[in-house]
Amino acid sequence: MRAFLLGLVVTLAAGCTESSLGSDTAYRRLVDAYDTEWACLAGGLDACYQVITLCANGTATLDLESRPLRGTYLLDGALARAEMVEMRFDFDLETLSAPQLPGRHPWTLAASLTHDCAP
Repeated sequence: MRAFLLGLVVTLAAGCTESSLGSDTAYRRLVDAYDTEWACLAGGLDACYQVITLCANGTATLDLESRPLRGTYLLDGALARAEMVEMRFDFDLETLSAPQLPGRHPWTLAASLTHDCAP
């Protein structure tokens, strides 16, 4: 009987998957108009980075042009499938890329950003 219950618990646990990341996480990349962060900073008041924020509560923010889009996301393996009213994108958490968000600079983990993850 114990073996059966243990097997049932293991089977149920293996079938469960997380639907969102365990912590608030942000990714950023330099906007295409600039070659370096210094060139952007010298250019004036333009936003230097595009930002994707994936929150532990399942919300997501995409800011490409200083106009944040808000929505939700679900994890599907290594993909964070985000949906906003204006668009959808699949952000690959392993390659840090999204085919729907082309750009010449790579996305990187942004450890120093304040996350916009209010419920």
